[in-house]
Amino acid sequence: MLSKEREKADLIIHPVRLRILQVLSEGRLTTQQLSQKLADVPTSSLYRHLKKLLDGGMVDVAETRLVKGVEEKTYRLLAQPHINADDAASMTKADHLRYFTAYLATVIQGFQNYLDASESVNMLADRAGYNEVHFYADNAELERLFTPFNADLLNLKKNTPGNGRRLRKLVVVNHPEFETEEQRND
Repeated sequence: MLSKEREKADLIIHPVRLRILQVLSEGRLTTQQLSQKLADVPTSSLYRHLKKLLDGGMVDVAETRLVKGVEEKTYRLLAQPHINADDAASMTKADHLRYFTAYLATVIQGFQNYLDASESVNMLADRAGYNEVHFYADNAELERLFTPFNADLLNLKKNTPGNGRRLRKLVVVNHPEFETEEQRND
């Protein structure tokens, strides 16, 4: 992978930095607000990773104000964190596995936070869960599956809090299953 592309991916796909970027995608936040939303991240780590995101040009300070004699900074995203097709095409297999592993760490942390949020968990009532399904499909069939799904998801992303809505996280991982040459030719 080219150095610039690797630096971008390394900056974005880190368990703590990715979560900071995800939270900032909801809007501008102070360090204190970030700390509250990412309560499991030690303050020193939060500051260290914010600095890396600032230095990397992913976030900037939108506003600075004095609060009780202390400078309070409000951060915002400069651009949506995104690894584009060109970035992904230049990654090695080892890069993909490393970034996917880091991404899964954020998924696991989010699920742990959900489980830790209350004494008991009712996944059915919360409409939470995890599942895996295997099916045969060609690229056109996958496109027919995901096109309306993506359109519906984009509409849901426009929703605002309230009216019984909860912030939800949907993780979709799609990849061809390993098959031997013989299985592929059946």
